[in-house]
Amino acid sequence: MKNKWILFSYSIPAANAKARMRTWRRISATGAAQLKTGLQILPNREELMENIIWLIGEVNSLGGEAIALQCAQVEGMADQQIEQLFQAQVDPEFEQIQVEATALLNTTDPLADEGRIKEVSATLRKLRKRCESVRERDFFPSGAAARTLKVLDAISEQLRKPEQTDLPLARLDRTDYQGRVWVTRARPYIDRLGSAWLIQRFIDPQARFRFLLAGEKVNQDQGELPFDMAMGEFTHQGELITFEVLIRDFALHDAALTKMSELVKHIDVQEGALPDDANLLKTLLDGYIDLTPDDHQLLERTRQLFEALYAGFLKNTAPSTT
Repeated sequence: MKNKWILFSYSIPAANAKARMRTWRRISATGAAQLKTGLQILPNREELMENIIWLIGEVNSLGGEAIALQCAQVEGMADQQIEQLFQAQVDPEFEQIQVEATALLNTTDPLADEGRIKEVSATLRKLRKRCESVRERDFFPSGAAARTLKVLDAISEQLRKPEQTDLPLARLDRTDYQGRVWVTRARPYIDRLGSAWLIQRFIDPQARFRFLLAGEKVNQDQGELPFDMAMGEFTHQGELITFEVLIRDFALHDAALTKMSELVKHIDVQEGALPDDANLLKTLLDGYIDLTPDDHQLLERTRQLFEALYAGFLKNTAPSTT
């Protein structure tokens, strides 16, 4: 029978209170659950066993004693009972994140004030990071993580709506962005590749692209336009990724692009499990990247992928004439 659990027991001299507290915090950070006083349990996973081996060495260096055992079952407790111990540790943390997230929209209407939108967006990003941190210890998900992500996604959607509905007209004139050199970092991924396709397809058909290596800079005095970089106007803004910013600023509103932006965002943000269609697109994209070391060639290959995706969505979202 395969060993399913790691049992870990340790003791540190009482005189070394700081070391005892530090060790306890590090054990807690692994996600271990307490079976009995001085006896911790973890799922038997390689990365967790590595952490425990490291902790054993630290406990020994402090003059203490520690031991770890791998076992298939714990007599007197069913596996389901042990799994519930882990759930009891992380589920309240997920619930607290939900409470804090919901409270963001309860005091005032964030959609009426741009400053409030930025404030809520910043807090929402922190809550997402907390959620991801807790998920690393969510060894036996009960559904609390999925519910928390659903709450966070719903708030994100509310924050995006004013961007889409209050500003239907183009913020920028496409004629001012023709024949330009668009610059981004080397080894582009989903948002940069999708944005490059969007730029050449709908904004600047004669666009040229340059990919910055480490130490290289954008020549803005020569008219180069950075995108999906910290500098410049075409990059992440609040909850919007670069692909969405370009759609908004140049009023590229059609149902096919909306569907594409959802996939691009799923892959770029990667919060939770990807939907099947986003996962398939990511798999294809990863394959292109592995097979294509040259960024310009990669851009050309993935441009065909985005063009085919757009054509498919365009066909599926076109109104019926029958």
